[in-house]
Amino acid sequence: MRNIEAVFFDAGQTLLEADPPVEEVYRQAFATHGVEANLEAVHRAVHATWREVDARRERGEERWGGPDGETGFWRRFVEEVFGRSGGKGLPGSLLEDLIAHFREERHWKVYPETREVLLALRGAGKKLLVVSNWDSTLPRLLGRLGLLPLFDGVVVSAVVGASKPSRAIFDEAVRLASVAHENALHVGDSLVDDYQGARAAGLRALLLDRRGRHLPEVESIASLAELPARLDGHVTA
Repeated sequence: MRNIEAVFFDAGQTLLEADPPVEEVYRQAFATHGVEANLEAVHRAVHATWREVDARRERGEERWGGPDGETGFWRRFVEEVFGRSGGKGLPGSLLEDLIAHFREERHWKVYPETREVLLALRGAGKKLLVVSNWDSTLPRLLGRLGLLPLFDGVVVSAVVGASKPSRAIFDEAVRLASVAHENALHVGDSLVDDYQGARAAGLRALLLDRRGRHLPEVESIASLAELPARLDGHVTA
């Protein structure tokens, strides 16, 4: 991949992941409110709720645009997951406890290769941005994890008002990086949001496919550690 001046990264499942996983955190939280759902049931509930979020987006409903903004979105999201797991309504402190949990850096794990790869790309003169479907707390979390100084900017959907795969969030990242669309590469783990979304917006794209789930015609890498070698063939990590 030549003539890449800026590299954009998704955040969750690309640079870092929840530790313990989201489904396990939800399962334990639900149990404290009397709903004993097994891990698989909560997993299905979480993914079904995200599919509904995506369906609403396709109907033109931006996730952060509803009543009460970010807090309202998470309230509706957690209530739907809780309901699909066998609960009723939204118990007292459940939402507040989950929000507090995921804001703490100790509950997130940075992938082992992340920092080394970012340092290599910065050393090669690439502009680096995070472009993520996240709420406005992401920059603070990246700061606490020691990743924020490695980036030239953080573009989050809750602030931009548009979520990937919308072109608007990619356009904002390109504007912030001051590069042409075709000179920006986006890397992320979602086939639709990251790979197809970026390509539709005129960017280059690589799918981060850690489990080898996608078709050969999708241009992908199995680890961020492969990324420097894909850029002009001379970046070394």
